Parts: sequence; structure tokens; C-alpha cells
Amino acid sequence: MTHKRFTFCLVGLLLLMSLMSEVLIGQDSQQDFTVFFAKFKSAVAHKDAATLTTLMMPSFNFIHARNVSPPEVFKGLDANGGLQWTNLQQSVQGDPSPYQTKGTNTSTRVLQCKPTEIIYSCLVTFQRDHHHRWRWKSMIMPTR
Repeated sequence: MTHKRFTFCLVGLLLLMSLMSEVLIGQDSQQDFTVFFAKFKSAVAHKDAATLTTLMMPSFNFIHARNVSPPEVFKGLDANGGLQWTNLQQSVQGDPSPYQTKGTNTSTRVLQCKPTEIIYSCLVTFQRDHHHRWRWKSMIMPTR
């Protein structure tokens, strides 16, 4: 009887430790994103291209194009009197929502931004890179 009780307690303790570990990892992930997003938000407010470049994924998607270089992204943000800078600055006032990409374990956060035309959606996305650091992945306008 004592052996069974010990085994039962040990299994319960292991399950509890596993659940606590998942909760702590989730909290750490949220804290990592909070720190990243504060830095991102500040860089956007100051139009700090140098800092934003360090926060971008190497393959960045911008508006309707894939794999856009940082200089081209900032040129696009500056176009039309800085219309997309203003758009980005307004969007970072919101709270990014977690989003799970179907068929992957990729952590993604999404912000809504203002589309240039009503046929589009506008999304600012963030993902973890292969070093598990949060990065700015895109500012895209897919067709609705």
C-alpha cells in the first residue's frame, strides 16, 4: 500500500511540475514579447530605422511584396508624405493578438493597421526567429 501511494504521489508531482513549467514558459514568452514590443513601439514613434532594422526578420514582407530589403521598407513607409509611417504609428497603439499559424508551432502576434483601400486588410505581424527572439515579420495588405 505504501509503495502504491508513493508511486501515485510521485506521478502527481511530476504532472504538477510539468504543468507549472508550461505556465512559466508561457509567462516568459509573454514577458519577452512585452519587452520586444515596447522597444518596437518606441522605435516606430521615433521613426528609428536603425533600431527597426535590427528588429526585422531577414525575409520581410511589405504591403504586397515578399523579401523586401529594409531600405525599400523605409522608402515605402516614407512614400506619400509618410502615410504608412503614420499608419504604423497608429497601429502600435493597439494590443497585438496571439495568432496560431495552421499546421505549425510558430508563435505569431498580429496588429491591425489601416488598409490603403477597402478591398484589403492590413496586418503588422511579429514572429520568433530561429533563435526564439521576437522579430517584426511584416506589414502586409492581403486582399479580403
